[in-house]
Amino acid sequence: MTKLLLKGLFILLFVLPIRLNGQIIKTKLDFVGGISAREYVHGGIRYQYTDITQFGLYFGGDVGLYSEIITTYAADNLVHFGKHSFFSNRPFWYARQGFTYVISKESDRTRKFSYGNLSLGREFAINDWLGFNADAGIIMQFREKTEIKASSDPVYFNSIQWMPLLRVQVFISL
Repeated sequence: MTKLLLKGLFILLFVLPIRLNGQIIKTKLDFVGGISAREYVHGGIRYQYTDITQFGLYFGGDVGLYSEIITTYAADNLVHFGKHSFFSNRPFWYARQGFTYVISKESDRTRKFSYGNLSLGREFAINDWLGFNADAGIIMQFREKTEIKASSDPVYFNSIQWMPLLRVQVFISL
């Protein structure tokens, strides 16, 4: 029984990858961690629901660098295009569109921001389960709500502000 198990393990670990020619990431679920403007330090998951598209959900915030407490929630959609990399089952270039919601709590007020973002990026697969991606684009703040503790009425700002966006993430495909 032990010899049969060892032979099976040998085939699974050594012979099969050679026969598959060092094949590619086949999973559809990625666990992601990264850093970006307006998403700060974040973690989440991305699900590949077609051959070229992924949907991501992220949770994050600052890491105590400011006097305020910042919490972020984000969702995005990635559409991949171009050539496939050797270790991945999707093209390595992508366009990303997303939404980010930020809550900033200070001692006397709470501010809530809503952002839409557009960016272009590239995915770099290191091996068949690990990689990173980087993208750059624009992020648009379209709503800000300020709640002051001494006042009962919130203050809304609906002016549109454009800012640059840079994001780097590491992903693990399991």
